[in-house]
Amino acid sequence: MRELRNMTASLGLLAMTLILSAASAQAQGKWTGTNHMTAARSGQTATLLASGKVLVAGGENSVGNVNTAELYNPSTGSWALTGNPNAERALAAAVRLSNGTVLAAGGCNTDCVGALASSEIYDPSTGRWTLKGFMKTARFSFSATLLVSGKVLVAGGCTATNCTLVTNKAEVYDPSTGKWTATGSLKTARGHHTATRLTDGKVLVAGGISSSADLSSAELYNPTTGTWSAVGGMKYTHSGHTANMLKNGKVLVAGGGGPADSLAGAELYNPSTKAWTTTGSLKTGRDDHSAVLLQSGKVLVAGGADLASLPLATAELYDPTAGTWSYTGSMATARIEFTLTLLNSGQALAAGGTDGVNAFYSSAELYHP
Repeated sequence: MRELRNMTASLGLLAMTLILSAASAQAQGKWTGTNHMTAARSGQTATLLASGKVLVAGGENSVGNVNTAELYNPSTGSWALTGNPNAERALAAAVRLSNGTVLAAGGCNTDCVGALASSEIYDPSTGRWTLKGFMKTARFSFSATLLVSGKVLVAGGCTATNCTLVTNKAEVYDPSTGKWTATGSLKTARGHHTATRLTDGKVLVAGGISSSADLSSAELYNPTTGTWSAVGGMKYTHSGHTANMLKNGKVLVAGGGGPADSLAGAELYNPSTKAWTTTGSLKTGRDDHSAVLLQSGKVLVAGGADLASLPLATAELYDPTAGTWSYTGSMATARIEFTLTLLNSGQALAAGGTDGVNAFYSSAELYHP
């Protein structure tokens, strides 16, 4: 009887330990509020500066496009207005250049009735924006990637309201001249896709939407030749998805518009084989969400819209070693089309967004791994 009681007590202790461990794991990773932006906005750009501050620019809200820009200071948790961009941009792209300035390009005007071709440079030392040339093709919801050379590749994008027209045109911005030059065109016209610079300097473009359907195709850009080549297709169609390069050089694509399996689907691109393999599915299918690679090597995915187009507050972590997803703390606000930026501290800043109907947010919150 004594041995039975001891065994029962041991089992009870083990069960309690497992419960506490599970609770501890669930508690790991939480969100805390930080100060609000000066303006509500969604579809804005967010760029981590060399100083560690975050530059947020443009976007749209219930009034129309937002023509302001502001800086988030992680040390104080405060926002401060900086110079106004020359153009009101929503669904534009922004890239921090090698010299620390920021290139903002394209986007669409109020209600995305028309696309923009202009580009401008933000100088953190002066807080001013300067117009710097025009792209050959006006576009929004496109990709912009900093190349090893210091030039910027833009590819694809939407050219008409609601992305009813997309382009396969690509071009390169040269910071030394401030000019755009055409480069090889994509094999497939697409918008709402992702672009990831690989360790060899090539750029992987994946998924997106054509004028009529979500895409599963992917292709590689070779900066040396200025040409694109098709690579293996993905199992799922993905648009409005996220793509993050893992520490092992593979690229994780997660979620995105399409059927239910696409919304939760995740897959890995292997640069060595130029092929895709499926990995663990998201706990919650989502699109128009945000994702960052954390310092731990895990990927944080947060927010977005579910299959019913309802906004999500939930967040989850992808473990590359296990190939699985697990829930982490949820945001205070369910958000679609917001920005998520990894700070130098290892925390992640979520800012702005919308509920997808008529609410736009100025609120921001921090994820603590």
